[in-house]
Amino acid sequence: MKANGDYTTENFESYDKENPHIWEGFVKYAMQVAARRDYFSAKAIFHRMRWDTAIGEVAAEYKLNDGWISHYARKFMDEFPQYDGFFQTRNRRVSYFNGNEWDNV
Repeated sequence: MKANGDYTTENFESYDKENPHIWEGFVKYAMQVAARRDYFSAKAIFHRMRWDTAIGEVAAEYKLNDGWISHYARKFMDEFPQYDGFFQTRNRRVSYFNGNEWDNV
């Protein structure tokens, strides 16, 4: 069974392509914390990014939706394999991540 809805892998790929600044911010903060920790929370990184946009960018034109957190965490560990396992991920019975590239993470 495959999940459906707004937060599919296909939708993420489009969202990510249209919003490269979110990926850049996620990588920036993930690298900062990875220099000091063996593992961390992708959700905490999103909250830090929210703080920055709410306080630092008064007229920010984008929102960070929690539905994308797992996608960014997996993308980070995929693109930076030295940080494999940095974010804890789970497989659910119905998941957007049922493809081979995400098995057993």
